[in-house]
Amino acid sequence: MSSRPSRGAARLAAILDALPDALVLVNANGTVVNANTIALEAFEAPGTALVGRGLLDLLPQFDSRLIPGSMRRPDHMDPRGRTKPTRMVARRTDGTEFPVEVTSANLENGQQAYDGYGYSGDELLMLVVRDLTGTVDTEAELARSQRQTEMILRAASEGVVGTDTDGRIVLVNPAAAQILGYRAGELGGKELHNLVLHSRADGSPFPYAESPLADTLRSGRKHRVRGQVLWAKGDKKVPVDLTTAPVRDGDQLVGAVMTFTDRRPYDSVVDEKSAQEKAHADELERLSEEHASDLTALRQKHVTEVEELLERHAEELAAGEDRYAALGEREKDRYEALSGRHEQLLTLLAQSLRGPLDELRRELAALAADDAGQLWPEANQVLHHLSAGYSRITQLIDNVLGYQRLDAGTEDINRTKVMLDAVVAAGVDGAVELIGPGRVQFAVHAPPIEAEVDPQRLAVALAHLIADVAGVDATGNAPVSAGGYMDNTVVVAAAQRGEVVRIEVRGPYAGGDPVHEPIVRGIVRAHGGVLQTHEVPGMSGSAFVLEVPIGGGAGAVPTPAGTEVAMIPAAAESVGEAGVETGGRRRARRSSVDAFLESDVPGEAGGEGEGEVPVTPTGRR
Repeated sequence: MSSRPSRGAARLAAILDALPDALVLVNANGTVVNANTIALEAFEAPGTALVGRGLLDLLPQFDSRLIPGSMRRPDHMDPRGRTKPTRMVARRTDGTEFPVEVTSANLENGQQAYDGYGYSGDELLMLVVRDLTGTVDTEAELARSQRQTEMILRAASEGVVGTDTDGRIVLVNPAAAQILGYRAGELGGKELHNLVLHSRADGSPFPYAESPLADTLRSGRKHRVRGQVLWAKGDKKVPVDLTTAPVRDGDQLVGAVMTFTDRRPYDSVVDEKSAQEKAHADELERLSEEHASDLTALRQKHVTEVEELLERHAEELAAGEDRYAALGEREKDRYEALSGRHEQLLTLLAQSLRGPLDELRRELAALAADDAGQLWPEANQVLHHLSAGYSRITQLIDNVLGYQRLDAGTEDINRTKVMLDAVVAAGVDGAVELIGPGRVQFAVHAPPIEAEVDPQRLAVALAHLIADVAGVDATGNAPVSAGGYMDNTVVVAAAQRGEVVRIEVRGPYAGGDPVHEPIVRGIVRAHGGVLQTHEVPGMSGSAFVLEVPIGGGAGAVPTPAGTEVAMIPAAAESVGEAGVETGGRRRARRSSVDAFLESDVPGEAGGEGEGEVPVTPTGRR
């Protein structure tokens, strides 16, 4: 208590501070004039004071007529102003609320709380305030648990009866009362055994000592009994499945619970099912005897119909076999005719055309050599041009023949472990043979990757793919762009992606030539790979992405720094033979090639960047 003016008041304040409940003194104006330590802790918030507050601010539900200065004193008020404990909501000085129980009393003459404060006994109201925060929660939880238990017992379809240690009924749910034919109020306090377990099913007495309930109350063991008989009101037998279990308070046995399920609905269902099964068996026997002759006639009729259907089906099969045999003979004749024409075409290409063309190419090459120096330069150039054209046609015939043999199955790919950069170089050389020197420029990215492939056939596929996107026709002429100048660079980029090798070939034209593309797809398919076509945004032409499995190859092989991009040797030699300078222009191709190599989707290449790949121009005549 605050402000203790004397030794006696200090002693009293110490006693009041030791109380477990809050103590508040209120004057006739309804103002708090003093409080013990518990009251200060319960009501005061930091920065606020309890003393000087109005009582109704702290206890809004408190009866204001009990304040000493009130003009409306209750008629039934205790002479000393004492009140019974009353629950209400208290409010702290910061406005928060909590539940409390309040008891009040007036201080009479001679019961001044402190000397020297100027209050007489009947001018002060003393309130004892007990904080119920934890108590209210506990009581609510207990009430909720009790309500939940009652609802469970009411909702249970099984009968539940609880007894004390003497076997007297202390609890019964509605299902138990209904099964036994009593009202719940009629069962309370009665001995359960004498009421419903006094006799066996045959009517003989059932001693209490032999009942499962008695053993549970003696030993605390559980029992489960099937087919037990309970005696309902009016001595009616009720067959049940019975269970008894002990009820303990800690280690002490305080009673037992007996639960039982009425078997009458189940027994009636079983009896009804048995009657239905017997009636069904009788009906089946009657129907079987009644329809035996009909079944025999139907079986005979069915056998006759099946034999007729089998004969008809055999005739249809024979007719079908003759028809399909005739069709097979016709298809065989057509296949043999097509095979003969195919062999004739291959023989024509391989012997009748290729041999004379090869001979003519050698003769033209000998004339173009002009050892005697008797030809004009223009004639010499024309002869060189004709010799290159015949060489291109001979190479094309050889590649078509090889593809036809591979597609027909007469030849197969020959896999071997090779370096991919050598295969790319051979492919570029083959492309130069097909399109002629000086027609396109090459930008090649071919890192050393070991793969198990057929190097010759894969090089042929790359050569035809490059010739396809280069847009050079069989005569060696390239289409003229309507927009003027067109970059004639062909980009070849290779990289490893997991267990496959990816090769991108991108040129100025869309490709899709009926001569080149079938050869490429056939060779790639024979390797177990795929060929896809992708458009490159912002650029003319198309990008072909060729993927083949690495197989038993080791994959990418580390190379020294600075050797990432190499010029194809064969292309450089063709440039030297043409006698044209090998400098040429540089194209901003490096960033797009790197984007392709880093992409996860085939053919996704970025735009042009600052990096460049060396471009190897071929010679022009």
